[in-house]
Amino acid sequence: MENDNNSQKQIRIPVTKADTTELITQLTAENIRLRQENEELKCTIDKLINVVEKQNETIQQLKDEIARLNKRNPKPKIPPSKLEGNKKPKLRDRITKLKNSLLYCFSRLENLSGLSERCYFTAIALTLTSRIMEISTLARRLIKRTKRQGSKPGQPKGKRRKKKTVLEIHETKTIPPVSIPENANFKGYQPYTVQDIKFIVHNTRYFLERWELPDGSYVTGELPDEIQGHYGPDLKAYVLHQYHNCRVTQNLILEELHARGVLISSGQLNNILIQYNDSLHEEVSELLQAGVEAEGQLQVDDTGGRHKGKNQYTTVIGNSWFTIYATTDSKSRINFLKLLQGGKEEYLINEDTIEFLKAINDSSYLPGYIALSIGSKGRKFTSSDDWKKFLDERNITSDLEVRIVTEAALFASVISNGIPRNLGVHSDDAGQFYVFYHSLCWIHEERHYRKLIMTTPEFQADLDRVRDQIWKIYKNLKEYKETPSEEKKEAIEKEFDEIFQQNTLSPTLNHQLNKTYKKKEELLRVLQRHTTPLHNNSSETAARAAKIKLKVSGGTRSDLGRQARDTFLSIKQTCLKLEINIISFLQDRVRGLFEIPKLAEIIRQRSSKATAPPHPS
Repeated sequence: MENDNNSQKQIRIPVTKADTTELITQLTAENIRLRQENEELKCTIDKLINVVEKQNETIQQLKDEIARLNKRNPKPKIPPSKLEGNKKPKLRDRITKLKNSLLYCFSRLENLSGLSERCYFTAIALTLTSRIMEISTLARRLIKRTKRQGSKPGQPKGKRRKKKTVLEIHETKTIPPVSIPENANFKGYQPYTVQDIKFIVHNTRYFLERWELPDGSYVTGELPDEIQGHYGPDLKAYVLHQYHNCRVTQNLILEELHARGVLISSGQLNNILIQYNDSLHEEVSELLQAGVEAEGQLQVDDTGGRHKGKNQYTTVIGNSWFTIYATTDSKSRINFLKLLQGGKEEYLINEDTIEFLKAINDSSYLPGYIALSIGSKGRKFTSSDDWKKFLDERNITSDLEVRIVTEAALFASVISNGIPRNLGVHSDDAGQFYVFYHSLCWIHEERHYRKLIMTTPEFQADLDRVRDQIWKIYKNLKEYKETPSEEKKEAIEKEFDEIFQQNTLSPTLNHQLNKTYKKKEELLRVLQRHTTPLHNNSSETAARAAKIKLKVSGGTRSDLGRQARDTFLSIKQTCLKLEINIISFLQDRVRGLFEIPKLAEIIRQRSSKATAPPHPS
């Protein structure tokens, strides 16, 4: 009995003296309170998990940097394992499986009778319809894939390349049969073309005639203009192409030349790679102005670089016509504006300077204070020392004020040197590129949502729905760019507000939606400027080329080497966009022929004739 009493005491719930209605009210209120606490805890966990994930990424980045400073390898990026079970079944297997399902459905239909069976028949019919549609779609995909792969053995996969209609023949040979019977009749030839390539060393010794004049002086024969030094233009062009375009390291090029019998030292090879390229440096410096004139739009990005054993930054600037690279020790807005100056050092104070300051902070005293220093024609400073002296005289000494005023002076200088005020600048949300008419990359913005971690199935469902909505509006923007109209513009603006002002169950997702909504003007820039790209993939691809070159050849050790790497990367990417043979271009420039016009001239000529850029973004 004692045990029974104790057990009853343990399970007894103390309640207040009240009737049944009051008890139900209390329990309902308590249930509501616990549910609210549970939702708050879910939201807190959701936030903390994403914070921890970001901290883990930051910690790993710091560990990798410490490892690099200690000359150790950072943590390798190993992709997840792709086991057999993770692979998608082949199209043929999926079609076979669906056919078996259809046979099963038909076997069930034979035994149907009565009302209930008819209802079931309707369900089976719907299933059959969906299965048939899926089979048709998969069959079409399989047929297209089979056509792309080719039916002949050894035929390359993918889209067929258009064959050259004219192939230059350097040598012809006639081959008779081994034995010809007496009664045979000659019926012509069966052509068979073989393409080959020759690598031969060709050394030339020039005997320069010397003639003595009556006065004792001498007249000596002159070398051809294309001969500069003891290595010919073909050898130089080959070395430049292998190193800068094919990413072959300097040591491997030296080994190959020695194996072919070329007498050359590592120092002489280094001189070919980085010296005597002044004309190419000048040609690349003209690309920015020509590209801006052609399109009025820039796409920019940056990536890590290495110079003289220190970390630096490689900025990529381009559009559909050109790409240029510049490696510097900074990634600030001041650095970006200096790059737009094209190597010219100038600080200008005029009306554009004041407008820039007002756009940043109209309530500050700086616009009016600097306006007092304009004068009738403005003021110009051609060195950083003179500019610093001017700031000190005006008592502008704080880091923030110095940075803002310097940016404004550089902005005015860029405009005065030919860059239009309405220049479009497209980036992936890096702060240093927020200048002129700035626009953002949709692909980069969607990545923020892809990285979010949802803690409940409900949160994950909201995230999946939002991502689908983002891709839908992205598709609508692409259609608007092709055929713009006022109706589409209003519909897209409304759709944007509905997507990024909605409230979901996840507070982390709501926070990200709010951040995206604040970028509405930059993300929808294409509605005002139809030439604005929607993504920044071309700049990211160009930045990847610089990163690969850094991994293969390491950092540069001299200023000439850094300039040469940036120049030849710019030439390579620009020639690809203009569809110019890079080998022919290098041979033409090394020989000094200039039969191929300057790249800037080609851009101006083609852009004046073209109705659209060659490679739209």
